Amino acid sequence: MTIQIRSISLYPHRGKRRDVKFCLGALNIVTGASKTGKSALLDIVDYCWGGSSSRVSKGVISEYVAWYAVHFDNGGEGILISRKNPSSARRAGAEIYFARGIEELPADAGGFQKNTTVDGLKIQLSATLGISENIHVPQQVATRDPLEASSRHAILFCLQAQYEIADPKLLFHRQGEQFLPQAIRDALPYFLGAVEEDHFRAVKRLHITRRKLRQLKRENVEVESIANDSSNTARNLMDEARRAGLIARDRPPVEHNEVLNLLRGAIIPQQIAFSTPEDLAVDLTILEDRRRDLRRKYQELSDEFAFLDQLRREASKFKSEASEQRARLASVDLISDGDEDTSENCPLCNAQLSVSIPAVSEIKDSLIKVKTQIRSVQRDIPRLQEKLAELEIQREELGEQLRDTNSEIQKCIQDNERLRLEQNQFTEQARVAGRIEFYLEKIQFINEDNQPSLRLGQLQAELTELEAIVNDEATQERLTTILNILSHDLTNFSKRLSLEHSENPIRLDPKRLTVVADSINGPLPLEQMGSAENWVGYHVAAHLSLHRIFRLRDCPVPGILMLDQPSQAHYPPDHDAGENADDLPDEDQVAVRKLFKLLYDYCEEFAPNMQIIVSDHVDLVDDWFQDSIIERWRDGKALVPDSYLND
Repeated sequence: MTIQIRSISLYPHRGKRRDVKFCLGALNIVTGASKTGKSALLDIVDYCWGGSSSRVSKGVISEYVAWYAVHFDNGGEGILISRKNPSSARRAGAEIYFARGIEELPADAGGFQKNTTVDGLKIQLSATLGISENIHVPQQVATRDPLEASSRHAILFCLQAQYEIADPKLLFHRQGEQFLPQAIRDALPYFLGAVEEDHFRAVKRLHITRRKLRQLKRENVEVESIANDSSNTARNLMDEARRAGLIARDRPPVEHNEVLNLLRGAIIPQQIAFSTPEDLAVDLTILEDRRRDLRRKYQELSDEFAFLDQLRREASKFKSEASEQRARLASVDLISDGDEDTSENCPLCNAQLSVSIPAVSEIKDSLIKVKTQIRSVQRDIPRLQEKLAELEIQREELGEQLRDTNSEIQKCIQDNERLRLEQNQFTEQARVAGRIEFYLEKIQFINEDNQPSLRLGQLQAELTELEAIVNDEATQERLTTILNILSHDLTNFSKRLSLEHSENPIRLDPKRLTVVADSINGPLPLEQMGSAENWVGYHVAAHLSLHRIFRLRDCPVPGILMLDQPSQAHYPPDHDAGENADDLPDEDQVAVRKLFKLLYDYCEEFAPNMQIIVSDHVDLVDDWFQDSIIERWRDGKALVPDSYLND
């Protein structure tokens, strides 16, 4: 028994878990009115299986449900996959919980903690399904990457959403998405069992052998080139070694064997320890910072010296002018203190003057002020000269430090250049020594392995043998046989459903991924077969035929087929039949009954290895149909219970 579904569960933000339980190895029907959440069952399974995004419609389900969970059955072992409902702003959630050996579901989602990723889940499910190591390598002219079939490809053959089951152009789940049609084409031969496991191991060995053969051919060309031009190459290397200083320049040209001996003795001289460029760069930065600081201090001293020197010169000039003024006023001392102080008489001869002159007291006051100013200037000038002498000494010291720093900077720059030259020389020596070593290794290889053609022949023979094993024609022949068997089943199912063109052989076209009827007038693809009844019928017939091959050949595909609204061609999805389909026309009732009876009988034939889950509006009165109903969602019943909304 392969993987089937035990239950689909909803874990709300508040409230009790909601379970939809299914029967294993049987037809399971969920019938109900529109907008009750029937289509969400398929979307939840697809999402929990590792879908890249959640397709559950935004609304009551996405608003009230915190986690989705699917309880799978794998031959009696319970496997639980739960996935957090993404927020409205995101299409997918990263929180995935995977656990094996689960028989009872947890009551709430408190224990659901992320323990895997989408890629990790794919690996776990692929291993559970028994998908072995495989690879589909496209033709050499193709630009796409090789494809490895996985669980994500297997589920594409198990789901038919409402908008897919009646599509005349698309046959498989998500076939309309970019890159998936080609992925289905590449994976289908593996899942049908047309490609054996030995084939994939041979493909892997084939790639390794081809890579070794290409490498050996390159090496052989190099060896032959070295062997044909060994002497010239050796002499050129010797000249390079001389220029790099690995061989003494005074050695004269010698014979070929002596050249080889010289090359074997060429070694790189011991490198002298010196500072790294990084260390020199750090030292240079420190010196430049020091020079910048000294220049700033020197400029500040120079500005202060210039200011004080200007002040000294102005003081000396003032002293000279004040002394001259004092000399002019010195004659006032000739006047006695008792003389009359009148501005109309001359102070010397007391003669009557026609103009007014300063009084003697005013002249004496001016003389006193001038004498005071001269004494003040005479007192300050020596101080200024002393300060100027001090600043000059400091400026000379800073100038000396600045000159020393400039010398250190220049020396550092020269050391850096010397180091660069030394390192360039060392690099050149290492390069030449490497070429010499490579050349000597090739020469040794020629001497030790003188039969490269024998190794090439052995690899070529192994390659031919592997190419015969990995013969695409043999794989294509097996695939053709399987498709012929599938075509026989597809034709029988089509006849049982009384589909148009079912009187002709019906086949699956693996390249166009569609159903084709081979009529006398030529092939008719599905999109040219007329009504929606044919489109739905051939979708169902094709998937039943595929799963018949999957079950008979024990292929690694889940024993699940989920169909959403297969009666839509006869029974509008937005119209509810109530408790039965008696309001349908007679021919529509017959077609719907044939469809569901085929699904029921199919599960009976392959029980317990096939489980079919159908979500639909229809509710037939037949006992076998009523026995297959697991839930009926009408009169207020739905996937999301009223308790979620009330809470």
